[in-house]
Amino acid sequence: MSRILITRRDTLLSPRLSNNIFYRNTMSSLASLPTCALLDKFLIERVEHPERAKKIDAKIKKTFEKKVSMFILDMSGFSRLVQRYGIIHYLAMIRRMRRVVAPIIREHKGIVIKFDADNAFAVFPKPENAVRAAQDILHDVEVANLSTPDESDIYVCMGIGYGTTLLACDDLYGNEMNLASKLGEDTAERGEVLLTSAAAKACEGKFKFKSFPLAISGVTMKAFKLV
Repeated sequence: MSRILITRRDTLLSPRLSNNIFYRNTMSSLASLPTCALLDKFLIERVEHPERAKKIDAKIKKTFEKKVSMFILDMSGFSRLVQRYGIIHYLAMIRRMRRVVAPIIREHKGIVIKFDADNAFAVFPKPENAVRAAQDILHDVEVANLSTPDESDIYVCMGIGYGTTLLACDDLYGNEMNLASKLGEDTAERGEVLLTSAAAKACEGKFKFKSFPLAISGVTMKAFKLV
């Protein structure tokens, strides 16, 4: 099993990666997205000229609005591991996580928007792509842990949403993004994949889910756990 993981990693992380057509297409898609700096420019203009708000809003939507599946991954055990082994140990674990996660996201037609501390933020065309990426990530993390001591084992959890978002090359904003973040960062336990109602509905019949009510940060919602 470990040889399968290494083959995937060697293929996607080697110096020859730039010759991979899919990788080039992914990087091209990311480069074609507008920047948060441009969004800031529009927002500053909106603040300074409220009489132009409707016109500026339309411009922002035309430039940034996309319907995508947003994917938020969080590593488990930060406080415990840092307290016991130190921050450098945990930072090294984060780098290992990124090496496993990034190629899998790309394999499933996703784009890594950013890595922030021990989180990964990505978008996919559809929730089905995000769920399949999540399944592969859980598998490959488990395989990677076979070759490390217990204190270096990586555990992750993920939240997935689906809907309209303001998407830039370096960040994303929107209601479904917020809900997916609540699921991935604040709700999911290690090894869990949680979906919003919109994401679960979009891939209905393709996976098995267990629904449960959730109230967090003043938000009441119905969440779905991949089983």
